[in-house]
Amino acid sequence: MIKIDHLVKNYGSFCAVDDISFEIGQGEIVGLLGPNGAGKSTTMNILTGYLSSTFGSVEINGLNILDNPLEAKKLIGYLPEQPPLYPDMTVEEYLNFTYDLKGCTLNREKHIEEICDIVKIKDVFKRLIGNLSKGYRQRVGIAQALVGNPEVIIFDEPTVGLDPKQIIEIRNLIRTLGKKHTVILSTHILQEVQAVCDRIIIINKGKIVADERTENISRVVEN
Repeated sequence: MIKIDHLVKNYGSFCAVDDISFEIGQGEIVGLLGPNGAGKSTTMNILTGYLSSTFGSVEINGLNILDNPLEAKKLIGYLPEQPPLYPDMTVEEYLNFTYDLKGCTLNREKHIEEICDIVKIKDVFKRLIGNLSKGYRQRVGIAQALVGNPEVIIFDEPTVGLDPKQIIEIRNLIRTLGKKHTVILSTHILQEVQAVCDRIIIINKGKIVADERTENISRVVEN
């Protein structure tokens, strides 16, 4: 489903991503784990086509993200660390705007209703986004990523700033999404990826230092 091959990203003399390669299969939930500044967000930005790489390639279901950007991006739903929300829109207006922006061809009313049911935002559907709690805003951010029913969902620090109850709710939601989508999430919190991921890739200083099934990662971290 996803293939990253010898990826490098340089900013002048600084190497943010240093020759990393990995593959992610369909239906996997994979966590990118590492400290702040490790290269996780840069990798995700390249994966989504937001940034170009210095060297290397990214393929989504056989489509190169640079050679076929529009077709490849149709396969991706992305929630950045700061959700791309418009506080002066209602949830209903925002999701319809996202539907149009993505050129979605699924039945509009049914598709948006299904998304709202999945992320549990039906009770705030008519409310202004700016008046919602951070937890609900995060759910609306996830909802926009699901518009168009993309095969791959990418989350950058999906629970940052949430309270413990909201964190548990978002983790449960990610596990639910993993039943029908390939999911990638980044975080600097070990417990986060252990709670939801099948596999964990540890990145430090732009390099992959471990790539293990979740049940084996504690042994790697201890060593």
